[in-house]
Amino acid sequence: MGIPESIIQQIVTKIDFLELVGQYTSLQRMGDRYRGLCPFHQEKTPSFYVQPDKRLFYCFGCGKGGNVFQFLMEIEHLSFPEAVQRLAEKTGVRIDLYDEKSIERGKRQDALLQLLKRVAGSFHYILTHSPKGETALQYLRKRGLEDTIISKFQLGYAPPDPFWLKRFLETKNFSSEFLVESGLFTHRNPDRAFFVDRIMFPIHSAQGDVVAFGGRILSGEGPKYLNSAESALFKKGEILYGFYQAREEIRKTRTVVVAEGYMDVIALHQAGVGIAVAPLGTALTPAQVRLLKRFADRAILFFDQDEAGLGAMRKAAILCEQQELEPYAVQAEEYPYKDPADFVQNGQRGELQKIVKYPIPILEFLLKKTSVKKDSTSRQRNLLKVEDLFPYIESMVSEVRREAAITQIADFLELDRESIRKDFQRKQWIAAARRENQEEKKTETIQRTPELVLMILAMESRKNFEDIRSRIAIEDLEDPRGRELFITLEEMYREEEWSIDRVLQGISDKGLKEFVLSKLVSLEFKMNQERLLNDSVLFLKRRNLEKERQQVLKAIQRCEKTNQSEELFRLLEKKMYLDGELEKLRAVENE
Repeated sequence: MGIPESIIQQIVTKIDFLELVGQYTSLQRMGDRYRGLCPFHQEKTPSFYVQPDKRLFYCFGCGKGGNVFQFLMEIEHLSFPEAVQRLAEKTGVRIDLYDEKSIERGKRQDALLQLLKRVAGSFHYILTHSPKGETALQYLRKRGLEDTIISKFQLGYAPPDPFWLKRFLETKNFSSEFLVESGLFTHRNPDRAFFVDRIMFPIHSAQGDVVAFGGRILSGEGPKYLNSAESALFKKGEILYGFYQAREEIRKTRTVVVAEGYMDVIALHQAGVGIAVAPLGTALTPAQVRLLKRFADRAILFFDQDEAGLGAMRKAAILCEQQELEPYAVQAEEYPYKDPADFVQNGQRGELQKIVKYPIPILEFLLKKTSVKKDSTSRQRNLLKVEDLFPYIESMVSEVRREAAITQIADFLELDRESIRKDFQRKQWIAAARRENQEEKKTETIQRTPELVLMILAMESRKNFEDIRSRIAIEDLEDPRGRELFITLEEMYREEEWSIDRVLQGISDKGLKEFVLSKLVSLEFKMNQERLLNDSVLFLKRRNLEKERQQVLKAIQRCEKTNQSEELFRLLEKKMYLDGELEKLRAVENE
């Protein structure tokens, strides 16, 4: 049964959420929220909350939460179509079964694929053959990209005129009604293109169909990268950029390189590494890893070498191990280039090929990030490092690999192997007992970061998001979960719609979804929003300035050793500028 989104929204608007929940538990008003005993588990103290204005529920005891459909599905053990049907009857919304219309849907889907294919061709033509695309083409060539690679990935350019695309497509006999559904135009103004003055990256399905676009801003304001909104054709958690181009080479070599973004993938292919792919602005997902496992046995992770990159690498490695896709890492820290695109731009294709050709197992890479000294203090620190690696060891399907990993850790950190193994087993037993005794409780604690604070404040109101996006860019966010939420919120903002439900549906991480739900129904983010927002923005700006200052100091030390006086002078000026900016921030913080 296919149910139009418009029908679902009608039901959500008409349903009396409080009345529905009140049939299963007694609710008491607490400000703008309602509280009661949870209908999903036994409890004596109420921990179940309903936020009627957002049509959300959440239990702080068992972690269950969601919207009106999820409540009914959980309480009555219904499928989604059954829950929609039940609530449609309750609200008087007429709903039809759409199975008999599947052929018509298929025709419309084919037509949409043809439209996206034509648009991708038009973007590519403008980039490569039109004066309008000259600036964008020169930018790509300065980044080291050749015409063959631009053609291979069908890169394009969306001109600054926001209305040209509608005019162009209407001359090709596409109806206005059909174009509204395409995702190529903003919701509030269906004549205005979604992508304006951006370098365009067509996103292909595994079969080679263009199903969406990514766009990099060339000038003006807005997020650096922007993706098409999700649709029936495009689920960003299931598609990998570059997979269609790399598929056969991955199958032949049984190896894949997982990078972080569009330009990294293209740069690797430009350097002759034709097995590179990347997730679409989010962390790697289980669905993407399952796709890779069908074609590969090894995954080489090529992420940034900073703390955020290492955190993303650990999570990706765990996903790979769970699917028995053996994870490796590149060793790029000795080079002054932060990503594959920098290697290519600086003419270092050979070096890029070399570090990809000789990766090291991920465990060895993570261990090398620890410092090993002979004093007792560092031994204590190494014991803590071991515990950080336990989730990765636990993700290994093979018992033999687990034992080998424990031996490797013990040897590297100069700790007793048997002690590590016992600690690991004890952690497993404790975790198993906790799961058994608190089966319905959340299994993962989400660390509260400034990025997540800002994104939850943004979800509270469109006005908050306008304020946040005017003061920070996506590049300022280190937490990948915060980046993922920012992208979804930015897409909604540009489409001029605001739906918390849509944000929640886009969160694949169960723990993160529960965390966000719990904050949205709590009072924590309702009080002093302006101060909380300002403090979080200032923290991010100060952290990023301090990080950049540390990088400049390291570069100054290198220049002093090599007597590069001109570069040294430039770096000292930059340090003075950063010191000034930090001083300004401190003054604001102390006000």
